Amino acid sequence: MKADLIIYNIGELVTFHNGPLARVSEDNAVIIRDAGVAVRDGVIVAVGKSRDVKSRFEGEALNAQGLLATPGLVDPHTHLVFAGSREDEFNLKLQGVSYSEILARGGGIYRTVKATLEASFEDLLSKAIETASLMLNHGTTTVEVKSGYALSLEGELKMLKVAKALGEASSITVIPTLLAHVPPREYRESSFEYARYFAEVIVPTVSKENLAAYIDVFCDRGAFNVDESRIIIEAGLKHGLKARMHADQLAYIGCSKLAEELPIDSLDHLEKMPEENARILAERGVTAVLTPTSIMAMMEPKKPPVEALRKAGVVIAIASDYNPNNMTPLQQTAMDIAPYILNLTPLEALAAATINAARSLNIHHKLGSISEGYKADIVLWDLENYKWIGYTWGYNKALLVVKDGKIVRGKT
Repeated sequence: MKADLIIYNIGELVTFHNGPLARVSEDNAVIIRDAGVAVRDGVIVAVGKSRDVKSRFEGEALNAQGLLATPGLVDPHTHLVFAGSREDEFNLKLQGVSYSEILARGGGIYRTVKATLEASFEDLLSKAIETASLMLNHGTTTVEVKSGYALSLEGELKMLKVAKALGEASSITVIPTLLAHVPPREYRESSFEYARYFAEVIVPTVSKENLAAYIDVFCDRGAFNVDESRIIIEAGLKHGLKARMHADQLAYIGCSKLAEELPIDSLDHLEKMPEENARILAERGVTAVLTPTSIMAMMEPKKPPVEALRKAGVVIAIASDYNPNNMTPLQQTAMDIAPYILNLTPLEALAAATINAARSLNIHHKLGSISEGYKADIVLWDLENYKWIGYTWGYNKALLVVKDGKIVRGKT
């Protein structure tokens, strides 16, 4: 049979055939040594032993030289479209000034809003393409991209149109999200009024123009409260968007409990979530998207209740949370430090960055796994086996990246 690409002599292929996993171990992972993969029309058509795949298919052949192969990384939480930087705020955090205080002073998100509103569409797109290329070269083949740094209708539309153009100009798959980030400074004392405006004006316009797959809201102290977040999420659902939410990052004000009421695909951050709320996520089928590099950037000691999430049977994903407060656009880095920050095993970190991350975006039926019928997004790593994930880090270990069946990094 004909194939567009045959990858053979894979030392170890690690993937997850059985869908998203709440409990990850070698017992429910698929680990094939001396493996091969055949690809046709951008889709995986065979996975198995190297000798068997080579004997069944003919076409362009790539010798993996005994390296580790995994699915392409899926980054389910980024703020990729923005302008400007906030490097001086890094020094403030080192001096003990909290993120909440920086935001209250008019810095943080508000500073980025000003820079993003002043930037042209072309400048935002150019920067986004450059960052997406860096992500792709480090093994990220799918990325969620949020708006949220404009706060006005025109500005949010511009950001989402940049995200759409990025998906068209880059090889990377883009999942666009409309984010209600914070009320504008002039609405700080009337945030409920702005939440209604966002729900009644911005959400339906974005939906009508088909610019987003998801609605998101930053539900937290200093952003939107539970009632305001409910209004925004319900508006998104009413207008055909799926829902995800920033929750319990800076303080616990009840945000993660909204999952009891509303169909939310993922709750992200969760550093301040009470352990008992893990039961809600498990019962409602909500993915917990954790952000290890962001935890470092916030310089706060509190971490998500990972063990409670595990015990409850919650599917755990990880994300880079790339943004001006956390200038780390690489899901590879998030995966490598997840064992240190979140106490994930290397295999848990890999699942969290692939099939579980895809599940948080409701795309796990076609992305996040090296399985027949899935999109051919595959990474060959400069590693002997998956146990080296996190064991060595700080340099790019993605030697070859295949996206939709095409080699976008590395050579045959």
